[in-house]
Amino acid sequence: MRGIEYQGRKIPCRLIIFDKDGTLIDFTATWVPLIRKRVDFVLKRLGRNGPLRHYLLKAWGIDPVSGRVDPRGPCPISPRSDEIVIGTMALYQHGYPWDEAKLLVTQAFDEADSDEDWRKKVVPINGIRTFLCHLRKNGFLTALATSDERKDTEAILRNLKLEDLFDMVLCSGEVSQPKPHPETIYSICRKLNVTPHETIMIGDSVTDMMMGRQAGVALTIGVLEGGVTPKEELERVADLVVYSIRELKFICWAEDPAKG
Repeated sequence: MRGIEYQGRKIPCRLIIFDKDGTLIDFTATWVPLIRKRVDFVLKRLGRNGPLRHYLLKAWGIDPVSGRVDPRGPCPISPRSDEIVIGTMALYQHGYPWDEAKLLVTQAFDEADSDEDWRKKVVPINGIRTFLCHLRKNGFLTALATSDERKDTEAILRNLKLEDLFDMVLCSGEVSQPKPHPETIYSICRKLNVTPHETIMIGDSVTDMMMGRQAGVALTIGVLEGGVTPKEELERVADLVVYSIRELKFICWAEDPAKG
């Protein structure tokens, strides 16, 4: 039997589903520099600077002075396609025609994201590879559920040497209903022939926890180390909140014959 020790109990599970940003990698260290770079390219194409820079950063949920990320804003939750629409709306509200604004923002995103250097600078959570290797060695199934696009996700996993440590990776646009709808978990469970009741969801956001609860997983676990969501917000929706995944104890144990 495999599972996790939790509050003095052993909870059986076969599959652990991870979020990526804020769970496997440090969210702020990875994404804030890229979003600032996207803003720079937007402004470069417009030939502008000044107040519009602050407006664009705020539109994406980033404080332009402190760099703090709004945990319930678009930045930690929205897929790239939504972020482009948000940027388009921001320019539209500043007097730019919608079609021109959308083309400009899309081109600025493409230009900023085409630099492979940012993917190589992704900051992993300390010990994440060891943790995943332990799960695999002990026969657990592992999956990744992210709102990021597949191209970037695969590049990040490859650079961190994590690409062979997941049985399934599900990215933005690959299910009809994104997080927090439970379809992501249902899709992974169907593919791996596991029920949600045999699954644990690990993530850093309220959205991850809501998705796990709606899917009926065995346990939802919020982690703080690499994310931006305050502990008290996660505690309202998660079964368990820990600072680091290194605190989690996944184990194997012999079944009690008397209960057979």
